[in-house]
Amino acid sequence: MILDGNALSTTADNDPGVGAFLARADVVAIPVIVLGEYRYGIAQSRRRDNYEQWLQGLLNDCMVLDVNEPTTRFYAEINLELKRAGQTHSDK
Repeated sequence: MILDGNALSTTADNDPGVGAFLARADVVAIPVIVLGEYRYGIAQSRRRDNYEQWLQGLLNDCMVLDVNEPTTRFYAEINLELKRAGQTHSDK
């Protein structure tokens, strides 16, 4: 399972639904960009020490997904398809 920033936040806040879902996952992965964005948020938090400690524990059990050249091609293709469909990756 690949986590996004929202999943990280709800996991950090002990959402029981997300916790149970993660417990059933064979592999949990976090894209390196998501990790950077999340750490940026932690740096601004009053609970920064708690979140850093929690994140380090999570990272011990997760895979961090690096960005590589094939990833950039896939990203570009997805965004082009979304643009042609009149959407963007930030549309919800």
